[in-house]
Amino acid sequence: MRPQLIVDCGHVLSALLVTADGQFVPCSQEIRQVATRHASTGILFDPRIAEHPDFVWDEALETLAKATPRNLFQRARRVGLRRPWDPQAVPEALQLASPIDVLSSAAALADRNADALPAVAFALLDALLDPLFAFVADRRIAPTDVEPVVVLPAHASRPARVVLEKLFRRRGFRRLTIMRREIAAAMAFVEDAPAACVVVDAAGDDLHVHQVSIDGENGQRFFRTVSSATVCDRGWSYWSGRVAAALNTPGSSEFERGLLALLTGSPESLPARVTHGAVQAALDEAWIASSAAEVREAMGDARNGQPVVFIGEIFALDAVRKAFGENRVLGVPVLDQTVRGVALATRWLCDDESRQLVIARGGTLRVDTGLGEAVEILTGAQLPAAGESCHLAADFRLAGDAAANIFLLNLLWGADRAPRGNATVCALPLELRRDAGDTLHLIVKLRRSRGGQWLTGTVEARTADDVVAARAQFTEELEVMR
Repeated sequence: MRPQLIVDCGHVLSALLVTADGQFVPCSQEIRQVATRHASTGILFDPRIAEHPDFVWDEALETLAKATPRNLFQRARRVGLRRPWDPQAVPEALQLASPIDVLSSAAALADRNADALPAVAFALLDALLDPLFAFVADRRIAPTDVEPVVVLPAHASRPARVVLEKLFRRRGFRRLTIMRREIAAAMAFVEDAPAACVVVDAAGDDLHVHQVSIDGENGQRFFRTVSSATVCDRGWSYWSGRVAAALNTPGSSEFERGLLALLTGSPESLPARVTHGAVQAALDEAWIASSAAEVREAMGDARNGQPVVFIGEIFALDAVRKAFGENRVLGVPVLDQTVRGVALATRWLCDDESRQLVIARGGTLRVDTGLGEAVEILTGAQLPAAGESCHLAADFRLAGDAAANIFLLNLLWGADRAPRGNATVCALPLELRRDAGDTLHLIVKLRRSRGGQWLTGTVEARTADDVVAARAQFTEELEVMR
């Protein structure tokens, strides 16, 4: 088998190298002279730097333009960028959105003046992943001999995937495989088909609950996300705030960084009260019981008696897992669940060359109503067959002030009723006249590639008087076959 580099680009960077002889080698990077297994992908911004009277943007950007991936963050200090473990990072530094989130946002997709975003995101991601590439190089493994796999959240859109594919090609790797976090975690059950599991992901701001099925027999496995549900604002920030309250400490971005450093073992200066002992003492049985009541109210019967895999750094706390009704089936650290799942699937594949994995990107075409709901406009059964085309038309009524303002019409792909749990395939900025009526006609034309893997589409929005308000095109990947 060929070596494989598996990278989870979440809130915390986790990577695993599977060698040619099937060994699992955890990747690490050196942070402040300490070999660190997991590291925050956070990027901080100190606005005081740019506000200083002696600051000159042209000089700072000229210096930054000459940076390499290895020294980019060192040079970026001149514009106020910091990593969480930087000794010069001040408590009030602002946490920037990750490059993946920015590229996946509807606003970025619709902004015609955001042409520089992919280049900026490329540079930041290249610098973030540089220690992992160095880890592989130190073992004298050529990039062309490595099969890279990147694990991304469900909301990651195609522009983010395209930037990552370009980055890995520039680094000398061959075709990059990208898969969703819940599928990667569910791959730990590759030998148990037919089976199903629930993946609970609290890595971001929201809590995502996915049901994943593993079907197949003999030498084939078929992975599919059956359903997804998002509990908004119940992810990392919410639970870190709960921990801060238990410690009688105000919740803040500084506390979140300190708690994350504690859970990952990063050599960052921690707030005085954030210690393993203090956290363990504060999250007692009473805290677990009250938290469990909130979890039951938020999740209902989503688990349905199925085995559960927890992903997201907050689940590194035993008390939080217990609040969710711990049912761990793997003796694997939480921060390694996704990369280890992919590695186990790789080992299963290599045991027999006739075996095959098929990953179906479960989901349907949806529209963001702007009211916190993603309405399905095309079911999976209505998708065109391989090599065929179809089209659909739907009418939407505009209510309130939106009918006379500029707003974004977001077309989504996913299995979640909450917009934030799906990927935006395209965003159409609309500016409707007051006399254009209160109805919007949406026309979507779709074509599926002959191999069935790619879906391309054209979206057109027309007003009630048949005037074209906006038009856009998109391409989405439906399956990854291995």
